[in-house]
This record gives sequence, C-alpha cells and structure tokens, in this order.
Amino acid sequence: MAEKEEYLVGGFLFETEIEAKAAKNDENKIQMLDKKLNYDNFEAVVMVYNKALENHAFETIVGEVYLKKLQEHLIRIKDPDSDFVVQPITIHSKLSMKKRAEEAKKEEQLKVRIAAGQKTKEKLKYSVFLNFVLALIIVILFIITLKGENANILNYKNAITNKYASWEQDLQEREAKIREKEKELSIE
Repeated sequence: MAEKEEYLVGGFLFETEIEAKAAKNDENKIQMLDKKLNYDNFEAVVMVYNKALENHAFETIVGEVYLKKLQEHLIRIKDPDSDFVVQPITIHSKLSMKKRAEEAKKEEQLKVRIAAGQKTKEKLKYSVFLNFVLALIIVILFIITLKGENANILNYKNAITNKYASWEQDLQEREAKIREKEKELSIE
C-alpha cells in the first residue's frame, strides 16, 4: 500500500506514476495561479479561465476540478444583467485518452510501415538495376565467346572440326608434293 500512496495527488489516487506526475504538475500550476490571481477581478478570472481552456493547460482531474471551481466562481461574480456566457469545460476521460493513445500508436505503426515500404522500394529498384547489369554482362560474354577464336564449350565442335580439316588439307598438299617429287625422281 505504501507504493500506492505515492500516486495520491490532490485527494485523487492515480494508477500510474506518469498520471501522478501530471497531476502534481497540474497542482503546481494551480498553486501558482492562486498566488498571482485576484479572484475579485472578473476580467482577470475570465482571461485565466478561457486561456486554460484554450491551451488545454490542465491534463488531469485535479486541473479539471480547479477549472470547475473557476467556472462556478465566474457564475457567482458575473453581473446578472450581462450577456456573458461561461464556456463549458471539455473533459478528457480515460477512454478518450486511451483512444488517442491507440490512434497515436496506430499512426506510428503506419509511419514505420511506410518507411519500411520505401526502403523496400529502393532495394527493389537497386536489385532490378543490378539484375539488368548482370544480364547485360552475361549477354556480352556470350557474344565474346561465340565470336572468339579459342575453343570453348559453345564452339568446340566447330573448332576441332576446323583444326582436323586443316590438318587433312596440309597432309593432302604434302602428299601431292611428295608424289610430284617421286615422279620427278622416277620413284614409284
């Protein structure tokens, strides 16, 4: 129970330390306003009340209770004949705060997904470009291989056939020369 007493602020027991700190912050704002504000000056109270509503100066029930007291004070001290209307207080319930937290979480997740999608797009563009370059290199290598004079896996049959064909032609030429010489020398 000693831990829970830490979360007691302004007569309210808060569930978390964060909420208790926010309430303590609201309580400090209220104490500062109490020191400086002349509650008999209608215009000053109206100005503080309206600014607090406009700027959402208070985050917790402690601040909302203070705003309610200011509102009741304004209703008591206003001129009955004036057409001044006291603005209502917007309440930030736990339910709406949870919804806002969930929406903020969803929005953050969406931002993360969008960022991841953009990174994926960039990686995909890079990958497509790299694949194109590699395919181009492969095509160039095939062209070089087909047009090259050295025997390789693509043209080995033609290279070997041409080599043996040239040997056969050389042999036939040599045979022809030898037969000519034999005829000249009359050797048979």
